[in-house]
Amino acid sequence: MGPGGGVVVRLTVSCGCPLLLAMALAGPALAQGALDEGGPPVASSAVRSGVPVLTAGRIVGADPRLDGRLDEAVWRTASVAGDFVQFEPNEGEAPSQSTEARVLYGSDALYVGIRAFDSAPDSIVGQLTRRDQESYSDRLAVIVDSYHDRRTAFHFEVNPRGVKTDIYRFEDTQQDRTWDAVWEVATSVDERGWTAEFRIPFSQLRFRGAETQSWGINFTREIARHRETSAWAPLSNREAGMVSRAGELSGLVELQSPRRLELIPYSVAEVRSLQGDPTDPFYRSTYAQASVGGDLKYGLTGDLTLDVTVNPDFGQVEADPAEVNLTAYESFFSERRPFFVEGSNFYNFSIGLGDGDGAGEALFYSRRIGRAPQGSPDVDGGFADVPELTSILGAAKLSGKTSSGWSLGLLSALTGEEKARVHTGEGERLEGVVEPTTAYGVARVQRDFRDGRSALGLIGTAVMRDAGVAGSLGLRSNALTGGVDFRHRLGGDRFQVSGYVVGSRVSGSAEAIEATQRSSSRYFQRPDADHLELDPDRTSLDGWAGFLQASKIGGGFWRFSTGAQLRSPGFEPNDVGFMREADFVTSWAWVGYHRSEPSGIFRRYYLNANTWTSYTFGGEQTSLAGNVNGSFTLNNNWGGWLGVMRQTSALSTAALRGGPALLREAGWNGWGGLHSDTRHDVSFNVGAHWGLRSESDSWNVGTNAHVSWRPSGRASLSVGPFVSWRADDRQWVERLDLTTPEYVLGRLDQTTAGVTARVNYAFTPTLSLQLYAQPFVSAGSYAAFKRVDDPRAARYAERFGLLDYLPDPEGGYLADVDGDGTLDHFRDPDFNSKQFQSNVVLRWEYRPGSAVYLVWTQARDHWVDDGAFQVGDDVHRLFAQPPNNVLLLKVSYWLSP
Repeated sequence: MGPGGGVVVRLTVSCGCPLLLAMALAGPALAQGALDEGGPPVASSAVRSGVPVLTAGRIVGADPRLDGRLDEAVWRTASVAGDFVQFEPNEGEAPSQSTEARVLYGSDALYVGIRAFDSAPDSIVGQLTRRDQESYSDRLAVIVDSYHDRRTAFHFEVNPRGVKTDIYRFEDTQQDRTWDAVWEVATSVDERGWTAEFRIPFSQLRFRGAETQSWGINFTREIARHRETSAWAPLSNREAGMVSRAGELSGLVELQSPRRLELIPYSVAEVRSLQGDPTDPFYRSTYAQASVGGDLKYGLTGDLTLDVTVNPDFGQVEADPAEVNLTAYESFFSERRPFFVEGSNFYNFSIGLGDGDGAGEALFYSRRIGRAPQGSPDVDGGFADVPELTSILGAAKLSGKTSSGWSLGLLSALTGEEKARVHTGEGERLEGVVEPTTAYGVARVQRDFRDGRSALGLIGTAVMRDAGVAGSLGLRSNALTGGVDFRHRLGGDRFQVSGYVVGSRVSGSAEAIEATQRSSSRYFQRPDADHLELDPDRTSLDGWAGFLQASKIGGGFWRFSTGAQLRSPGFEPNDVGFMREADFVTSWAWVGYHRSEPSGIFRRYYLNANTWTSYTFGGEQTSLAGNVNGSFTLNNNWGGWLGVMRQTSALSTAALRGGPALLREAGWNGWGGLHSDTRHDVSFNVGAHWGLRSESDSWNVGTNAHVSWRPSGRASLSVGPFVSWRADDRQWVERLDLTTPEYVLGRLDQTTAGVTARVNYAFTPTLSLQLYAQPFVSAGSYAAFKRVDDPRAARYAERFGLLDYLPDPEGGYLADVDGDGTLDHFRDPDFNSKQFQSNVVLRWEYRPGSAVYLVWTQARDHWVDDGAFQVGDDVHRLFAQPPNNVLLLKVSYWLSP
């Protein structure tokens, strides 16, 4: 017996036959266990009930040196995981090159050694990049399911240059690439291929203390030049499984759950040079500030971790992408702040559908915490100094998954009262509250059953504001949501049924709840909605939402999904969640043929067909549409995508911003694109989209491209230009409250163009430089102003009446909108918006878990009420604007006492 219970097999060759001798001395294709310094082969992995099993070797004596060479005697005592199987491109076949993995463990860490044999070592590819960055590289990875729940795992990956990637895997197939652990790895390239030697502290894993235990484990290898991926425990594109398909790591004895305590104190120094009005008494062209804070991570048990932050640094390095939002709905921007990003899967409760209008909708949207103040002071012809963001006084979260299958996520945050300083036109100095003290809470619990094939979950969220201040600002004082969700796999994991039911309740002053009823999410004031009633005396509002879906998620090439989603008119999760609209019942059906293995000229291809329809709770049909789409990759790794969609005529309940529903004309949409082989130093993709509503002569067309260049093994550059043109004959302009409400629309001609550019340069795997820049211009001019006459008329021309308008000398336009013989004023909606966002980030991880950031950001902004788009003049005017500059230095230090 070997250390840790592994069986050691020694082979003695006593025959003088040259063939047998050659086989005994052969390379990796003929003999397992061929380590860097030779030696007899050891036991290979076994198979138990169809699952590959590897025995971990226990370290007796000194731990291995972490040098990327597997030449120490202790490695020769470990069992071998070989016989990898291709995942891509030829699923189920033997890989083009052999791979061997071994696992050892000591008192405080897991050691993994992987030898990647390669018959052409000069072709091994390794791009030097910053941590976690995607690149054209060979890769080796170990995936550890230390919970052994077949649902969650810790993924550690490295390329031949020593660049690390770590991923938290959950729900079997989902992943969180923002998770960062503190671990070490070393690599080495030689004439037989390359090796990776991992040291993963037990403190970075989660497991229960037990005398003897087994974990789930898998090893994967990517060979970049072949676009080939293989795994020790076979994976399948035909099955919805990743963690659940892992093998087993046995032989772990006398492991104790480590005491997990991590402290990360940090300091931030910042200098700002800003533009402003010199007559503003609050304006300072340059100022500096500094702060200190810290994060604490403590393992309450082997399963649960407490994170606490004091005076948190929630600075966001990269600005949100520029846009001009002309819709009735709020824009969604993804979270980038580390405290909220890490472990966000424990709190996730999505209520959206796919990547379309429902993208990002969820009961917890962390960007509500620390948002810009929602109130605005009355300056009375003077000036105001309003905080950019609400101060987060503190935040804590408790998260983890127990060995019995319970997942827990609790989060609490407190933001402070924010005040604006006001200097009135009369010279008076005042203060006004613009954001109340607010407490946020989120609780998410899930329980796995049947080895993770089924689950039941609960969620609750709460927001509590200072009622007096909230009422004065027209904000809700309390908001609650709660619900239950489930999923259940059946038919050998080929089918899944999932769903949820949630409810909400918001309360506050009558003014706040009236604003809630009038919001773009529901428009209770619509005059033609018999199922809605605006009550200005209400002080609370209740609602609910539900979802049910049945899908085929694995087995063969066919997939399908059908289901329904409902939201009552009063459903409101937006105090700490994100939702665009309520008041609908949507049903859909989808079928797809997904060929994920080579067939003819294709490496893979997907074909899909979808149809859906929606109604309000009053029975008004708001959509009936369908599309067909597909994507493909050729054997030469070029590929593309294509789709077309048809929308029938249906009602829009938001087009008139609280007015009656407007009949939306039928239309067509399409999209397509092409990408080149990313293995080359220069690669690209180009896409286009179009839309046509012929009845109103409205249309849109746009194109975008992305070109990447790798000039060396440590540098990469990318440029992504985009441009779009749009003509919309019924774009919203204004509501006029005359004898009766009148709604003014116009024909919008809009052009938008921009470029996103990035440069990445890595000096070492722990020292990197990033540059980001995005100039953006969007201009829109309006003409053919019209009023709404009959919003549901069958013919488009009968819905509107063209206005005879003329410019108002004081700005805007004049027209007899209501036909009473008196000229009415409405605004000039023309716009020309220009923005430039850029930053330079130098990041140095000077020791594991500790980093220095030096960041310079520059922003320029220019807006005029002129709808002319002239790219040369617009760019010149943009860069003629004085910039806002910020220089920031952040230093953090990781401690694990």
